[in-house]
Amino acid sequence: MKKVLLFSVMFLSVLSVCAYETIIFHFPDGELWEPAYYKKVGAEAILQYVPGGQTSNNWTRSVVVHSYNENDSAIPFFSQYEMRKMRRINPNGQYKVIKNRERDAIFTRCTEKYKEVPAQCEFLRITKGHGGLVTIQYMNRDKKDFENNYTLWLQVMRDARLYNSYFRTERTFDKAMQFEL
Repeated sequence: MKKVLLFSVMFLSVLSVCAYETIIFHFPDGELWEPAYYKKVGAEAILQYVPGGQTSNNWTRSVVVHSYNENDSAIPFFSQYEMRKMRRINPNGQYKVIKNRERDAIFTRCTEKYKEVPAQCEFLRITKGHGGLVTIQYMNRDKKDFENNYTLWLQVMRDARLYNSYFRTERTFDKAMQFEL
């Protein structure tokens, strides 16, 4: 059975009509991923998934989805902000642009160990939703594994989709995999 990651985002439009936005993210076949961390504060929410048996603080690979409701920043501006934030954590390794469009961008980089921060390779996708921005980040602390599965995970990142609905029950595939954003 395929694991599908679903996140629900509720946005209030100008007409005070509720709309729900869901991110549909398909993990690779045969891989068991579990939620490790979830937090919602105001208009921001973050959810982290890790391979089965790992934790939010002890992982080899991780997928983090972060929603910024009511953020209408332009993707080029916001991507520079996100990359600066990540460079403060680990300044080595430059981002390579894979896709950089007005409503969607994908970047990748690999870093070396820096102080207490382990080396890792990552994909960073920033996409504009109905009422805000969403980032999806896949991180892998094994560079060789990242390189061997580069095409697979790039496709997983590209295939992630936002789905809009005015009815919450219309797009709930698995209530155990749904998190309000």
